[in-house]
Amino acid sequence: MIPRLRLPKPHPAQQQVIKAAKRFNVVVCGRRWGKTVMGKDRLIDGALKGYPVAWFSPTYKMLKPVWREVKALLAPITSYRDEQEKYIELITGGSIEFWSLENPDAPRGRKYYLIVWDEAAMHKDPDTWPSVIRPLLTDYRGGAWFLTTPRGQNFLYDLFGLGLS
Repeated sequence: MIPRLRLPKPHPAQQQVIKAAKRFNVVVCGRRWGKTVMGKDRLIDGALKGYPVAWFSPTYKMLKPVWREVKALLAPITSYRDEQEKYIELITGGSIEFWSLENPDAPRGRKYYLIVWDEAAMHKDPDTWPSVIRPLLTDYRGGAWFLTTPRGQNFLYDLFGLGLS
C-alpha cells in the first residue's frame, strides 16, 4: 500500500492548463504564477504512475530547490535516492532524474515518459530540444512541459507558435 502523500494542489488556473494539456505544452506566464509548482505536479504524477520522468533547469543553482522539495515530498515512497546524481526511485517503479542544462549533452541516451523544462526560454542553444531532449521521449512517445517567463523571440517562441497552428 502506498502511504498518503501531502502534495500541493494546483490552483484553478493551473488545473485549467493541466486539463487542456497535449503531448507538448508551452506555458509562458509571469513570475509567481506557480509554473514550478505545476511542473512538480506533472513530474510527480508521471513517476507515481510508474514511469521514468525528468526535470531540466538552466543551471544547477536553479535545480537545487526543486530537487530538495521533490525529495521531501516523495520521501515516504522513495525506495532509492542518489544525492550526487539527483535521482529518485519510487516504490511505484517510477523514477525522477534532475538535470542542469549547463551541459546539455549530459542526458543523451536516457528515455523518459515525461520531461519538465523549467525556465526553458533562458536556454540559448536552439538545437538542444530537437537534438538532445526530444529524442529522450521517443521510446515512450513521451510528453513535455516547457515552463517559462517571457524572454523575447527564441526557440521557445517558435515552439509556442507551432501550438497555435
